[in-house]
Amino acid sequence: MTVTASTAFNHVSKVIEAVHKRGGFDSLCFSQMKLLEAETGRVRGEIPVTKEYLNAIGSTHGGWLSTLVDVGGSLAVASHGFTTTGVSTDLSVSFLAGSKEGENVVFDAQVLRLGRTLAYTRVDIFNGSNKMLATGSHTKYVAREQEVAAKKEK
Repeated sequence: MTVTASTAFNHVSKVIEAVHKRGGFDSLCFSQMKLLEAETGRVRGEIPVTKEYLNAIGSTHGGWLSTLVDVGGSLAVASHGFTTTGVSTDLSVSFLAGSKEGENVVFDAQVLRLGRTLAYTRVDIFNGSNKMLATGSHTKYVAREQEVAAKKEK
């Protein structure tokens, strides 16, 4: 499915809105997410770090950052016009630095390859000073989403 840059932002915004309406873990973790940019295959967003996202030493929790890699990669896949984004098959995160409550983190998620059955994504996470906090890769099984998109194009 082909999505123009002008419609990718609106489409990803609607996917985020649907996640919030559905509730669940993603909605809980990212209720304050602000979409900054979206084009086909790439999404950037910003989230304020709140007390709920901190570990015992007052820095961003690795689990929360890992979830951001998951969600960011999924939104990058959604930017291709998918309303659902498949299921995760692999997720890897390297933690490089921490951030504190009150700071904003920015994520830059991109689809490296969108195949017939798998989508490979990379998500980089930065603090407000553009210092990289984490980088991750996320692979998703998207065969069903590709089938739905192909039927829409016919």
